[in-house]
Amino acid sequence: MKKLLYIILSVLMISCVKTRDHKPQLKINHNETEKKEVIEIIDLVKKGKQPIIVDSQKSLADFQKFALNYSPKRKPNLGVAMLPETPDSILNAITILKTSQPEEFEKYLILIFVKLYSAHLECCHQSYEMRRESAYGLDRTKDPLIYEFNLLSKKYPNTDEWIEIFSSGDSHSYVMSNKHLLDFPPIKKHIKIIEKVFKNIDEGVYWK
Repeated sequence: MKKLLYIILSVLMISCVKTRDHKPQLKINHNETEKKEVIEIIDLVKKGKQPIIVDSQKSLADFQKFALNYSPKRKPNLGVAMLPETPDSILNAITILKTSQPEEFEKYLILIFVKLYSAHLECCHQSYEMRRESAYGLDRTKDPLIYEFNLLSKKYPNTDEWIEIFSSGDSHSYVMSNKHLLDFPPIKKHIKIIEKVFKNIDEGVYWK
């Protein structure tokens, strides 16, 4: 009798532990592809990998679109082109990509800057200050893209000190010092535009 009572109590204890530890499962009505994706995500989460992989790929897609769609004005009567405004989604993408995919981040960040410089040259045959407010140093909040560019180029180690100018032409210098970036066709396209304007300036084409 004592043995039977022990078995019953053991079963009840196990049942209570299972009930306590049981986590409710969501009922998901998906097609087979979606079910497979859910299973893969759950598996990655268990391995501690899923958030990094998913965020990294989405961040890359967001930043690629941001850089490729940036189209600075190139005609003199439209004023001097500026860097694009940076929404929170892109700031988040930058934070993730700097560590998860630094080479891709470098390519698309530099693309934005060579686009700006090529626009300045086509418009007005010179480089321009890129900061929105150039009174002193470099404000990370007001000029986040320039801040990230400066981290790559290491041109100004202390951004709290006086910086006379942050020229759009710095992007061309950066590419010439990091020529692997010329393997990226969109960058190479704008470097060719830049060098064509250089040639025209040297030959006095714009003053004939």
